[in-house]
Amino acid sequence: MSRSRKSFFSLLSITCFVLFLSILLAGCGGQKTDTSLSDVMKAGVIKVATDDTYPPLEYNDNGTIKGYDIDFMTEVASRLGVKAEFISTKWDGLLTGLSVKQYDAVISSMNITPDRQKEANFVEYQQWLQVIVMSPNAEPISTLEGLEGKRIAVQVATTSEEMAKSVKDAQVTSFESFDTTFMELKNGRCDAIIIDEPVGMYYQKLEPSAFVITGAAGEKAPVGIALRKDAVELTEAIEEAVREMKEDGTADRIFEKWFK
Repeated sequence: MSRSRKSFFSLLSITCFVLFLSILLAGCGGQKTDTSLSDVMKAGVIKVATDDTYPPLEYNDNGTIKGYDIDFMTEVASRLGVKAEFISTKWDGLLTGLSVKQYDAVISSMNITPDRQKEANFVEYQQWLQVIVMSPNAEPISTLEGLEGKRIAVQVATTSEEMAKSVKDAQVTSFESFDTTFMELKNGRCDAIIIDEPVGMYYQKLEPSAFVITGAAGEKAPVGIALRKDAVELTEAIEEAVREMKEDGTADRIFEKWFK
């Protein structure tokens, strides 16, 4: 074999080796290590966003965020061996902030829907019914279909809004804050509200002369703790904590504290 042919095959071998090594390194570099759980454990804190304007699930009491969801997530954090730090965030920015790592999780009575599952992982911890709230002086409507042609107030970007918009000829008005919907109803500017049952019950108890639950807008729907799509280990750890809470009765005790 001539020197030129030897040089050619040597160069070809080196080229193939370099190409193989590049592919191998690129493949290794493309695999991101999931440190979601270890990062939280190292910090000793899990940062949790919530829209704290939704009593009794989450609300601000003189600077302290309280509510059913808050107690539930505090217990979850405790079982992970860390503390929960709650961050007040507007409803329509919750999942956006999660995706850019402003916090580790979201708990805000958020329904698990196919669209939201494209943005985040969810750990189901409860199921809520969507109810119809009206004035006690109005002719009661007990079904979603019965709201045909009515004026309905809802919070923007919620399951309630989706339900209202499915009603034939309904005049749907969406507000950034859910409490505005109750003001609209109280002042006669809408005929009904669609809202999560615990919140409807809270306002009915608070002002029975102004609000009454007249029916259900649909079946119970799951709500969940939202986590980033790549936070697999943290998701699994929270799933385990929630499972244990349900099995040992802790989840029931937290529910009874707020709703019994």
